[in-house]
Amino acid sequence: MSSDWPRFSVSQLQAEKKLLVEDGNHGEYRPRPNEFQDHGVSFIRAADMSDGRVLFNSAQCINELARSRIRKGIGLPGDVLLSHKGTVGKVAYVPTGCPDFVCSPQTTFWRVMDEQTLDRSFLCAYLQSAEFKAQLASRKGETDMADYVSLTAQRQLQVPVPSISIQRGIGKIFSALNDRITLLRETNATLEAIAQALFKSWFVDFDPVHAKAEGRQPEGMDAVTAALFPDSFEESELGLAPKGWMHCRVEDFAEKVGMGPFGSNIKVETFVSQGVPVISGQHLRQVLVEDSTFNFIASSHAEKLSNSCVYEGDVVFTHAGSIGQVALLHRHARFDRYVLSQRQFFLRCDRQKMRPEWIAYYFHSAQGQHQLLANASQVGVPSIARPVSYLRSIVVLVPSKDLIDRFSDIADGIHQKVLANRNRIQTLTQLRDTLLPRLISGQLRLPEAEGLIEEAV
Repeated sequence: MSSDWPRFSVSQLQAEKKLLVEDGNHGEYRPRPNEFQDHGVSFIRAADMSDGRVLFNSAQCINELARSRIRKGIGLPGDVLLSHKGTVGKVAYVPTGCPDFVCSPQTTFWRVMDEQTLDRSFLCAYLQSAEFKAQLASRKGETDMADYVSLTAQRQLQVPVPSISIQRGIGKIFSALNDRITLLRETNATLEAIAQALFKSWFVDFDPVHAKAEGRQPEGMDAVTAALFPDSFEESELGLAPKGWMHCRVEDFAEKVGMGPFGSNIKVETFVSQGVPVISGQHLRQVLVEDSTFNFIASSHAEKLSNSCVYEGDVVFTHAGSIGQVALLHRHARFDRYVLSQRQFFLRCDRQKMRPEWIAYYFHSAQGQHQLLANASQVGVPSIARPVSYLRSIVVLVPSKDLIDRFSDIADGIHQKVLANRNRIQTLTQLRDTLLPRLISGQLRLPEAEGLIEEAV
């Protein structure tokens, strides 16, 4: 039982050089705003940690000059990161082969120094357990900041240290589930990339049109699909375009373009345990709305915000903050309706003229992103000026409706696979989060847990 396991404070383990716990970059040198860039050394904040992972792809980066001046908070593969300021309690494991990174002042790294005493995967599992979270919560507010657990307080926390064989057994189970979840996420990223590449080939590079113009059969498609493409180009008001395709404003095929509510209409105090889910930027990181964890408002409250409610088939955008986000609310959405937060707006297509799958991938393309962000201001919080009227005015090169339908049907088939994988991810995540506290507490033995995992996988 875990009650029989020896327990040590972080400071004891650190004194014995078994564990190193240090907070992120602060004090001596803080990167300046002009030292952040698209590529370079990742600067990991609490926002870059999700479901046990470090989101390196979306993290801000600093240049090499800033990195050369930093002495504190330099992370390494194998570290376990913990957010301790603002958002307290996020945990993420840093994999091997990760890019260079620095921990922001919001994060702490926990680094195993003696692998014969501590197992990294076990440590990561423990930091996500209810037992550890209770310890962490008890330390919040010890300073004048309510959402802050100081480095001193973290070093007073207790860590159970069972035999290394037990640690490795629990860590192996935890890692196996996480690896399976990661593989499914990577598969979904590949599926979405396939759909994006197909859109680019057909509607940006016009590969099938070029092929037919040169007397060749378009590659990788059947004759019925190939027949939907013209075999030549023609001059248009905006340059050369496939013959018969039309330049249309978004308003020509929009049933509705709407905004999220004013910030005063949705506050933390209006959230309830069940009701109508609120979509925010965290749900728009992929082509399909991430239909998982939400805050909710009451149905009666949502009725008052009916102009900001969205439904399956709507395309949701972010107009302030993380501008450029675009995601489709799939036709198999979990809820009948959703309400947008204040930083989002949406497009509802007239299905007789346009399919939402096509328009979602259009605004994910380089051309669509360029148009979407052309009216953006970078002063203060990045934002798109007059988002509704601006979106309506954007001009899009639109193919025939039959070709739009063909692409959208293919994309929808890909989306079905993505959703099936998301369901598997949810099942495995629930299994992991159910097994972990029982293993940590000793209520479940390793062989029993292994059997449950084999059955689920």
